[in-house]
Amino acid sequence: MKLYGIVMINFINITKNIQSVLEKVIKYSIIGGLGTIVNEGVLLSLKPYIPVSVALALAIEISILFNFILNDIWTFKERRVGNFIKRMYKFHVAAIVGGAIQYVVVIGLIILLIHYSNLTSLLFLLFFSTLHISSIYLAIVNFMGIIAGFGVRFILSIKYVWA
Repeated sequence: MKLYGIVMINFINITKNIQSVLEKVIKYSIIGGLGTIVNEGVLLSLKPYIPVSVALALAIEISILFNFILNDIWTFKERRVGNFIKRMYKFHVAAIVGGAIQYVVVIGLIILLIHYSNLTSLLFLLFFSTLHISSIYLAIVNFMGIIAGFGVRFILSIKYVWA
């Protein structure tokens, strides 16, 4: 009978842990979805005026700040340790890893989508001119990059930022 009680207590604790993680994943995903809208909006708004590589970097940074504030207020409110600036710094470190993954995926897919005659013209298109690529293609490619960085951002948020 005593063994049964121990097994039940362990089962209840495991169930609570799974429920807590799922709740965090859902909240993090909702905020990530809103951050995706911010990211896509900034990227597509800036694309006609500045090089896509710069627009992408700005879109990633603005969405990082947006996501941090909402995650700090809602997703991880009970796990806040240290001051706001320290948490934001730690979130930036974690998000930059995911952002770098997003950046590489997006630039890599853009390279596959556009036609260029040589490396010099490709670099000029990406870093020094406005890119003439359909907004829908750019939004899809950017979304693929966001998805690629999502898992890394979530794991680092749990294990490092709000640990």
